[in-house]
Amino acid sequence: MAETKRAWCRLLHTTLSTKGLEEFFDDPKNWGEEKVKSGASWTCQQLRNKSNEDLHKLWYVLLKERNMLLTLEQEAKRQSLPMPSPERLEKVIDSMDALDKVVQEREDALRLLQTGQEKARPGAWRRDIFGRIIWYIVSAVVFPR
Repeated sequence: MAETKRAWCRLLHTTLSTKGLEEFFDDPKNWGEEKVKSGASWTCQQLRNKSNEDLHKLWYVLLKERNMLLTLEQEAKRQSLPMPSPERLEKVIDSMDALDKVVQEREDALRLLQTGQEKARPGAWRRDIFGRIIWYIVSAVVFPR
């Protein structure tokens, strides 16, 4: 009984977000700084070792960080000031690209395992009536009798 109660308490999430709009702005101790310390971007190899749940959580952490940095960039432009450590935004974007690539690799591997198809939907490269090369998605056509 105690174990199930403990498990139930772990599922209950009671923390409140008290920051509100402050989440869109950098930490106040970094305001006015020319350089802000930041780590390296995530590599594909590091992300391949993570579970799908961890990747999902990391995506939203990176998304919030990207929104905060884009807000910081716009505010710096508005005030005609240089953005402190603009490489942070590049690192976040690189990390998001790597994460997207790893998730796509996993989806492709799962699809290949389940259906034997490499592409999401079978198709072929063809020219349309304007001469542009497009990916033509093959679909079943029913002919009337």
